[in-house]
Amino acid sequence: MGNTTDNEVMLRLTQIHKRFGDLEVLKGIDLELRKGEVMAIIGTSGSGKSTLLRCINRLEEIDAGRIEIKGRVLAQNNSDNVAEYVTDKEARDILSCTGMVFQQFNLFPHMTVLENLLEAPIQVQKRKREDVIPEAEILLKKVGLLEKKDWYPSRLSGGQQQRVAIARALCMKPDIMLFDEPTSALDPELTGEVLRTMRELAEERMTMIVVTHEMNFAHEAANHVVFVEKGVIVEQGTPQMVMDNPQEERTKAFLKNML
Repeated sequence: MGNTTDNEVMLRLTQIHKRFGDLEVLKGIDLELRKGEVMAIIGTSGSGKSTLLRCINRLEEIDAGRIEIKGRVLAQNNSDNVAEYVTDKEARDILSCTGMVFQQFNLFPHMTVLENLLEAPIQVQKRKREDVIPEAEILLKKVGLLEKKDWYPSRLSGGQQQRVAIARALCMKPDIMLFDEPTSALDPELTGEVLRTMRELAEERMTMIVVTHEMNFAHEAANHVVFVEKGVIVEQGTPQMVMDNPQEERTKAFLKNML
């Protein structure tokens, strides 16, 4: 891979502000995500991590700031310093390159595992069913669940459901994958299988942002770690810088509690 492609900025957030009523949850966040980068966002509960992730794909709307995805502006401030979004049609087009995996698996309970993967490519991307099926089966094999393709989600463990959710997001061929605490609803013994799937994606240089409290995963799989507290980025850099040699007292205190 040449430097030009690998250095491509996939996502740029500039001075992102977000409030819920009187509570300012994000207080001027600046972030850049490059192609092939795995960014882990760590921090205490209520620090704004999940809100930040949800603002990227417009599950939450920002109050001020600028969001660019693959060089295209999704939202930016108007003359009153209030964020304005592009049209819904353009927003859908810009956001079509992102995939998201949630804490809860959000699988369609009335559809089989395979049908869960086929739904969006056929309905949203208007692709032919016979074209999508082999791709979906390859992804199910990748997450180790091809033999369960005709099962309904209720028959699967939480870890299996989450791996199906990852395969389902990948079936849309996203350029950027967003993970919002993907293991927080799982028992510890099921967490490992989901993290293993995510590590494989990281090794394949999938561009990813992972909000996580799994410190080992952040240390081993991420190449950029961002520590957020009370809506601001306190410290960011390589795992070695942020986790092994933190400069800020707040980072040190947080890691001491976590490790």
